[in-house]
Amino acid sequence: MSYPLNWKSLNTLSEFDRLVEDSREKPALVFKHRPSSPESAHAKELLERDWSISPESLDLYIIDVMKDKDIAEAVTDIAGVINEYPQVLLFADGVTMYDESREMISVKKIKLALKIINRTFKWMETRV
Repeated sequence: MSYPLNWKSLNTLSEFDRLVEDSREKPALVFKHRPSSPESAHAKELLERDWSISPESLDLYIIDVMKDKDIAEAVTDIAGVINEYPQVLLFADGVTMYDESREMISVKKIKLALKIINRTFKWMETRV
């Protein structure tokens, strides 16, 4: 099943802080891209073409690294990853759970990361 991507722009650190906090309840994916880059445009196009993740499963955010360079750099610093573009970062339970960049970005890998996260959380809940 295909779902439309409902990107929310991520323009401030306070919005990012809220995203991280909200990821404790629902995972969030951040896509950092440079619209003028053919590689970024291609990665975004592939995500949008192949997207099959329900909006109930994941919140989607986008950062234009040219327009919001400081935010893009701060997000990767806080996430503890190398600043690249295009890049996806998946947050859950308030932490970075997965990141990928350049040609390695795929819906299949994002779905797999979500599956692992969901299974881990279900296992942790049964251990309490």
